Amino acid sequence: MRSELQTAGAGPRAQAARQRFGRAGRASLYRDAEPRSARLLPRLLRLSGALLIAAVVATAAAFAYLYIHYSKIVDQRLASGYLTSRAGIYAAPRVLRPGQSLTAERLAEILRRAGYVEGEASRVWNGRFRMEGGAVEIFPTESAAGADARVFAAVRVEFERRGAQVSRLWGDGERLEHFTLAPEALTVEAGEKNADRAALSYAEVPVVLRRAILSIEDRRFFEHGPVDLRGIARAAFSWGDEAQELKQGGSTITQQLVKNTYLTPERTLRRKFREAALATVIERRIRKEDIFALYCNEIYLGQRGSIAVRGVRQAARVFFGKELKDLSLAESATIAGMIQSPGRYAPDRRPEVSRLRRNTVIAAMLRDGAITAEEARAACEEPVRVAPLERADATAPYFIDYVSRTVEERMADSVEDGAQGLRVYTTLDLDLQRVAEEAVAGQLGRLEKVFKGRRRPQAALVALDPRTGHVLAMVGGSSYAESQLNRATDARRQPGSVFKPVVYAAALEQGISPLTLSADAPKEFAYDVRGRYRPANYGGGFSMRDVTLRAGLVRSLNVVTVDAAMRTGLTRVAALAGRLGLPKPQAYPSLALGTTEATPLEVATAYTAFAGGGRLVKANPVVRVEGAVEGASALDGLMAPSDQVLKPATAYMLTDMLSAVIDRGTARAARGAFKGTAVAGKTGTSRDGWFAGYTPNLVCVVWVGFDDNEELGLTGADASLPVWTEFVRRAVELRPELGGEAFSRPASVTFADVDPETGLIAAPSCPQRERVALAPAYVPDHECSLHGDPWGLLALAASTPSSVLTPTVRTEAPALSVRDSNAPGARAAYAPHAEASALPAAPATSGYELPVLREEPRATRVELGRDGRRRLTNDLRVAPKGADGWQE
Repeated sequence: MRSELQTAGAGPRAQAARQRFGRAGRASLYRDAEPRSARLLPRLLRLSGALLIAAVVATAAAFAYLYIHYSKIVDQRLASGYLTSRAGIYAAPRVLRPGQSLTAERLAEILRRAGYVEGEASRVWNGRFRMEGGAVEIFPTESAAGADARVFAAVRVEFERRGAQVSRLWGDGERLEHFTLAPEALTVEAGEKNADRAALSYAEVPVVLRRAILSIEDRRFFEHGPVDLRGIARAAFSWGDEAQELKQGGSTITQQLVKNTYLTPERTLRRKFREAALATVIERRIRKEDIFALYCNEIYLGQRGSIAVRGVRQAARVFFGKELKDLSLAESATIAGMIQSPGRYAPDRRPEVSRLRRNTVIAAMLRDGAITAEEARAACEEPVRVAPLERADATAPYFIDYVSRTVEERMADSVEDGAQGLRVYTTLDLDLQRVAEEAVAGQLGRLEKVFKGRRRPQAALVALDPRTGHVLAMVGGSSYAESQLNRATDARRQPGSVFKPVVYAAALEQGISPLTLSADAPKEFAYDVRGRYRPANYGGGFSMRDVTLRAGLVRSLNVVTVDAAMRTGLTRVAALAGRLGLPKPQAYPSLALGTTEATPLEVATAYTAFAGGGRLVKANPVVRVEGAVEGASALDGLMAPSDQVLKPATAYMLTDMLSAVIDRGTARAARGAFKGTAVAGKTGTSRDGWFAGYTPNLVCVVWVGFDDNEELGLTGADASLPVWTEFVRRAVELRPELGGEAFSRPASVTFADVDPETGLIAAPSCPQRERVALAPAYVPDHECSLHGDPWGLLALAASTPSSVLTPTVRTEAPALSVRDSNAPGARAAYAPHAEASALPAAPATSGYELPVLREEPRATRVELGRDGRRRLTNDLRVAPKGADGWQE
């Protein structure tokens, strides 16, 4: 009982004790927890600091790595030429030679476009030059030495007294035969088509334009480093404040330059980091003034027509028709305002928006104290005026498209990733390209007057080097802005008679002589089983005579050409066309007349075999492709494939025949245009007008026609030959090495004087003779017997004493004459060289009477038989037996 009571009494005390101890325990626990949290915070701070330090170290290490990496790239570009090692498409470097048609002013313009500046220049340019005393002195950098083996400190170009031709070249006091300039950029991007651009130094940028660009883009450019932290903060504030009118960007001019020239246009934090590293590298190697000048040269300023505007100099010309030094304050502000968004602020398409942006730039200039309030007010009140675009097309836009497609085809596996950084060095000669464009434009202007504006013909021109296949010039149409169809590479049309040399080449390869006779008369050709083909000459006329195959090509006779194709074999002709790079035609007789469509580029490629001794060279527009950034692929030595498709003797005989086309054939209108230059070629007339011709070192093909394939109504000699003649003549004047006094003759080819009427060796009495190139197997083995005294009987009778003569028959011998349809009248066919028409009379004492030759028309004549062959006939009259005077 007691224990129970004790237990019952102890319960309340124990419970109270437990409560006291519980409260004390909890208080003690809270007192212990406070130091733990106090100790945890410093730990967190230390951990955050360590992470921050690690991040800073990692960032610094990454920045240092990028700095070293990009330092190598920038140093390499500066060493190899900053302007010629950037991404883009480049023309072939110009080569200066004595004898070139060039003025000092024109050379200065060429130098500026090739990256040389007048006056002092740093190593970012390809060099500098100066003009003094009618000469031009060039001071190239090592990277701009071009293909020359030596690097010259100074090159002096002297001109003739009239100043229109280079007389001498001097390199460091030594006489030079040639000097190669740095290549000129055609475009920075394949999608852009630029007009002529010239390098611009800092001193050439007008002060007002400098201030406009700095005020709106980077007003502290000459004060801050490669990255402007204050500018970044100011930009963030301006874009966060809706009430602030002048929004600012955070990138410096240096950052914008490296973004445009080194990096891809992606907008990521990674690219920004690389941009900062590159800007640091650039500013440690290039002066601020040169960076600003490069920026003014490289900045993209929109599009007008087909021209992509790059640089402030080109913008001044394209939009305002002025030089930089002539720009007003308002025009300078307009150009500066376009930098942020060229499409939005284009003055030609959006003048009102452009005006508002221009006034914003003027306000920024006023804020910075660059102009006065009066100047700002006057400039803001000016309307936006844009000059008419004088030139609607860029430089070689069709060629740039052709190059881009060629590079994509040859680098199909890698061009997609590296296209932004490729440097493509092409074969285009800018001087020849300019001549080609002017020749085409001039002829099209004349033809538009012929058609009186009712129709607008198009034209295409391709010029190749037959030794290398290099595409020297290409015109794909009258205006790239109106039509991007490249008619030189993509428009297939019937070539007409320019295909005929393929037929005659196949005939020569099969052993058929160019002196083989063929009837120039209506003829029906059978093919397949029931097929019949009846060709007609252009104009429908026939000479109704036998002519040589050579004459058939020179005079472009259709029936003779088809006959040559049938004798050779249609399949052989078609096979040769395929080997020459032309579309292989179907084996029908009409193939001989060029009915299978081809492009001008394909025709030009085929003609390289005729000009190059039978060696066909494929067209090649690219010399090499290099990678401008890491990871971009590169191709070096893109050589055009070649193949020997004709015997050298065949090519030379054909060239000799085509030379006669210009001397006295269908292209004789061009005969007097060339002095000291061997030329050969062939006209072609289908629905269009063609001419394909060449010198020993230049092949050029011209096409003129309508895009809808309507009949042009003009021959190739009228439509295309004038373009070809002007281009080739001026090309040889600019580059004499493209000409040549004679084509290279193989040792197996000889020359023979033949009668063009019979195709036989010309006799002394033949009224016409022609010197023809022949392989030994084709040289005739006997002389012509149609003209003069074939057996020497008349000469023998004139020299024989009268006592030897025995009058056994008395006859009246008629005059022997032949009617020639080409001569103005009948001519003596069997007369000696002397013009006497009768033999000398015998002395009266001899008692003998010599026969008297009297000329009677048509007594001896040529008649055409039913088989189309000519035969010699006469009307010889003999006295009958028993008649008066008859003696036995």
